[in-house]
Amino acid sequence: MAERPPQQPGPQPHRPRRARGGVVPEPAAGKAGKGSTQAAASEKKPRRRTKIIAIVLGVIAVLVIAAVVIAGLYLRQLQTTFDDNRNVIEELDLADDSAYRTSDDTINMLLLGSDSRGDDEEDYRARTGEGGARSDVMMFVHIPADRSGVYVMSIMRDLWVEVPGHGYGRVNSALGAGGYELVVDMVEEMLYTHIDHVAVIDFEGFSDLTTALGGVYVDNPQAFSGREHDPVFFPEGEIRLEGEEALWYVRERKSFPIGDYMRVQNQQRVVKAIVQRFLSGDTLTNPQRVMNVVESIVPFMEVDSALNAETVAGYAMEMRNLRANDIHMFTMPTGEPAVTTGGAQVILPDEDMMQLLQTSLKNENMQGFLEYLELSEEGGSSAFTGEAESYTQLPDEPVGQLIGKIAGGSRNAQ
Repeated sequence: MAERPPQQPGPQPHRPRRARGGVVPEPAAGKAGKGSTQAAASEKKPRRRTKIIAIVLGVIAVLVIAAVVIAGLYLRQLQTTFDDNRNVIEELDLADDSAYRTSDDTINMLLLGSDSRGDDEEDYRARTGEGGARSDVMMFVHIPADRSGVYVMSIMRDLWVEVPGHGYGRVNSALGAGGYELVVDMVEEMLYTHIDHVAVIDFEGFSDLTTALGGVYVDNPQAFSGREHDPVFFPEGEIRLEGEEALWYVRERKSFPIGDYMRVQNQQRVVKAIVQRFLSGDTLTNPQRVMNVVESIVPFMEVDSALNAETVAGYAMEMRNLRANDIHMFTMPTGEPAVTTGGAQVILPDEDMMQLLQTSLKNENMQGFLEYLELSEEGGSSAFTGEAESYTQLPDEPVGQLIGKIAGGSRNAQ
């Protein structure tokens, strides 16, 4: 463990970019017989058949119209439920001078989680001496312009970064220091990108959400017991989580030697399980279950004003061809643990990987970043996971060229 992080320059006054002038631009009929009875009879049969066909087509048309109307009413009900029950963060304006950093079609979202009722959170507050509002869970969601995937990156809450206007501190301290506006500014500067939407979710919503879905299934890599009092055992292998058990699963930290790292990974597993369950046929073809899901999670959410039902429906249509395997979840690479001059235990950032992450976001090449991340893990760079990895040889290629290719830069990077 590193003794102390290097001395950092004093804090500079924070000048919020929100609501300061908006976006920086960048760039034939058959012939009848004559008078014969036989001919006359032959004329009547096609007319009857035509009439019958017309009736059948009419019935089908009515059924189709009725189905469209019913679907429309159902979708309208979903939209009304979402818009009427969502909690809007009124003071947050995401139009700022960082918008030029991403293309118009890229979507970046910041998900913040609050777990204020957990016993573990009270222990954490006592250990760190931090009180007030904090973002206990932070996930950055990137959806490229071509809608080829969804990249969900967890950010460790003890990561030691510059908080604009407040010097250096843990990432989860920004919320108490300056609200959601400061959290957004901090992440935008850390990743050198622009955030389009913010959603804040209370962990209590996990319980009702998993119940509305009829339970979710998680491949648990390590058996452990959750809760200090009256513990609940979670065996290794596939387990079913529903209601409070899901909440206990994502809260647990003390059962693992790598603490918060494993907790973050368990949170990722449950989020992915929820998405997989929601995208399954038995959910999407069950209107009442979909309605239950919306009704269970929306009251526990706070969102920016632009994230309304119409926006969500538009994104859903654009990503209708995505599958569960197109959702990639990972943890932001970090450096070594350290102790501040004040005695706080923190996690230092990995500056090299941070720079590569910024470049990958800018060049819309997060898939390449994940491939490089895999190679780094194989090579033994594992501080950000807290797990021992095998020390294998990296590809016999200049690192500059490899990084250049993966980050979407020139193949002749030097």
